Amino acid sequence: MNDTSPFISVKEAITLTGCPRSTIIKHSKTGQFPPTIRLIGDRIAFVRADVQNWIDSRVTSAKGVA
Repeated sequence: MNDTSPFISVKEAITLTGCPRSTIIKHSKTGQFPPTIRLIGDRIAFVRADVQNWIDSRVTSAKGVA
């Protein structure tokens, strides 16, 4: 996938967040991370904007604590 796609792969989400795959999937299922989108077959992805918003909110809340 590329930067113009509205989706990012799980691998890209791992790279962007620094979180392991198991944590991302677990938190996605519990609503603490954006939900997965089923593409074709078993391939899943995330909406790029949702993941970026999640990252931004984490940065903002971290700045408020520090």
